[in-house]
Amino acid sequence: MAEKIHGVISRITFHNETTGYTIATVELDYEDKSIAKHKAKLFSNKLTVVGLLDRKPFENEEYIFCGDFINDPNYGYQFKFQSFERKTVESIEGAISYLSSDFFPGIGKKTAKIIVEELGAGAVSVIASEKKRLYAIEELSLKQKDTVYSNVISNMVNQKTVLFLLKHGITIDMSLKIISILGANTIELIKENPYILMERIERIGFKKNDVIALNMGIDPNSPVRLVALLMYIIKEASFQLGYTYLGKDQLYSLACKEIDRDDYKFASVTYEEILKRLVLENKIVIDSHRRVFDSMLFYDEIDLAQRIRALIEDKNRFSDKYGKSNIDLAFSKILKKEDMEYSEKQIEAIKSALSDPITIITGGPGTGKTTIIHAIIKMYLELNKNNENLVEEIALVAPTGRAAKRLKEVSGLNATTIHKFLGFEGHGVFKHGKENPTTARLIIVDEASMMDISLASRLFVSMEKNARIVIVGDSDQLPSVGPGQVLLDLIDSKEIKVVRLDKIHRQAEGSTIIKLAHSINEGQLPENILEKQHDRNFINTDDDFILDMTIKAIRYAMEKGLDIVRDIQVLIPMYRGEVGINEFNRSIQEELNPHRIGEDEISHLGRKFRIDDKVLQLVNRSEKAVMNGDIGTIIGFLRKEGEPKGIKVLFDFGAVEYTLDELEDLNHAYAISVHKSQGSEFELVIMPISSKHFIMLKKKLIYTAVTRAKKSLLMIGNVQALNRGIRFVEEGRQTTLKEKIRNLFEPSTINNIDDDLSAFKTLGENDMEGISPHTFMD
Repeated sequence: MAEKIHGVISRITFHNETTGYTIATVELDYEDKSIAKHKAKLFSNKLTVVGLLDRKPFENEEYIFCGDFINDPNYGYQFKFQSFERKTVESIEGAISYLSSDFFPGIGKKTAKIIVEELGAGAVSVIASEKKRLYAIEELSLKQKDTVYSNVISNMVNQKTVLFLLKHGITIDMSLKIISILGANTIELIKENPYILMERIERIGFKKNDVIALNMGIDPNSPVRLVALLMYIIKEASFQLGYTYLGKDQLYSLACKEIDRDDYKFASVTYEEILKRLVLENKIVIDSHRRVFDSMLFYDEIDLAQRIRALIEDKNRFSDKYGKSNIDLAFSKILKKEDMEYSEKQIEAIKSALSDPITIITGGPGTGKTTIIHAIIKMYLELNKNNENLVEEIALVAPTGRAAKRLKEVSGLNATTIHKFLGFEGHGVFKHGKENPTTARLIIVDEASMMDISLASRLFVSMEKNARIVIVGDSDQLPSVGPGQVLLDLIDSKEIKVVRLDKIHRQAEGSTIIKLAHSINEGQLPENILEKQHDRNFINTDDDFILDMTIKAIRYAMEKGLDIVRDIQVLIPMYRGEVGINEFNRSIQEELNPHRIGEDEISHLGRKFRIDDKVLQLVNRSEKAVMNGDIGTIIGFLRKEGEPKGIKVLFDFGAVEYTLDELEDLNHAYAISVHKSQGSEFELVIMPISSKHFIMLKKKLIYTAVTRAKKSLLMIGNVQALNRGIRFVEEGRQTTLKEKIRNLFEPSTINNIDDDLSAFKTLGENDMEGISPHTFMD
């Protein structure tokens, strides 16, 4: 049974601001009966306490700790606490120590003494309850008074909130994260909707949130709980599996699996009631095929399909200069200026890009996609050579920062991310949309396989009415991290001009990496896979040796002049396990950038950040101009009073600062996932391959990884696992974009779907059953 001790902090040995882990010494009162029984075990009235605190304690601060006495073999008798209560400061020494602590910038001991002399030992309580007495102290400036009052109130609220969250099983570090996001009204917001945590806080899913909510006494059949459950499953299917919908029965089955217990069953009648509620709240759409969509994704597919139909059917919007004769003439001029040979497919792609409103150019590595982008730009310039603002009319975009950088390098023109092109302002807000279109007349999208449905929809609906779009990508690569399989669905719709490049061109013919990629795509490994080639090699070895051999390969490459940040990249399918990304990053960091005595480092969520570390940005942050997938190097620490409180990372475009709270945005990048590598090329790619990767090791992933290697590819591990992987074809994603596009081109389809959707929105609750937008479309 847990015990309680009550004491005053006399010394702080250690406090980690990120995790809250604290080692401190408290002074005990032997007259306290709860302490007296342990007197024989204690050498003095001083005791070391160990546990998690919401903030760094200060000397003379009084606590009640709840936990257990332990006898540590190295450090002796200690008290390990699981929870705490911070007593109101009621001593002169404690009040002065508190008010002159780090919580009150600009308030030193001299000012703190003035306050305590005026308000007494209970100064902190007086400040909270009688604000006017603090503001009556003439020796203090208004700024000092505001600092003292606001921070006293803030600390009291935070303490109350942390204790509330701790009581419901939330850790200190997560509590601080929650408070930083939800603010001073955290308790009220959680009581109002206990499932707000999974909606607003990363790393809190339904299961963790559900435990908290049930502990708070929420009814298992509460609509709030069941709404949260269904929306969680729908969003997980979208962002983990890439689906844009779940079947109605499929959703119910997954929901039952999540919450059914011996003492509780999710009734089908209740399920139907919750679905109706979600439809009425416009959170989901259910179509006539009993498919359940997140509303945003449903309308993203609708908007994209409608925009595609409008672009294709409005053939009269282009001037005569884009007619066949003018395009042929412009192409002949380009051929005279350039010493280039184009295949029939390439010529078809180049001309289609100028004659058709939408053109898709797809093909594997070495098939000349980059060459075609060059030619399309030159053709557009030739056809519009009298236009003074010509270059501004061309937009080269890609889904990630690294893909945009590569596009800029190969095209010689400025290229940007799709987010930046659309004026992304953060939190789902874009400058450009249907009402404020972009001004580009020619949009070329590279690495289009990475576009998810929401981004693609936003891009298309933001197009100026006379613009054309060229979509370039490899449909055999991994689909987007987000929901949808846009490139594949656009191709499979059969309504858009598609040019497939299937010939490996002369400049790529000598690459055995490219030949390997095409073999993988056909589900075959070359017979010489274990034979060393001039640009690739496979070292067949057991799992136990993969990590060591990877490190040796990195060291060898660096000795040959390759840069660990710019040129060398380890690609691994999964994060966890002894052959996962996390373990490789930890081990490679220790080998290449070990912690040295006297040098600082920052610990965060089990990771250690050091100067010269290679790091990866995990999310888009438009306010910092840094995007998901950007790779950089830590070049310095942000300091406060000499202590590291953040880091500075140098990316290709400049330096970006991160506070401790923002370190969740980063991970080490010595090894990264194949998904994160999309849109990038590296001089040397190292691929550890283990049978333990079997869950993720599939054909598209292997193919994508291999095609990231620009000059050299080294595979280390199990060749049988590789062979099994390329025969394992990923299941298609559940999407309806292809279907929606086809439906819009069928003569029987009602043209004005917008009116039908409006009618759908005005239906009453009693009219909802069995009705959906698809009712009007079928």
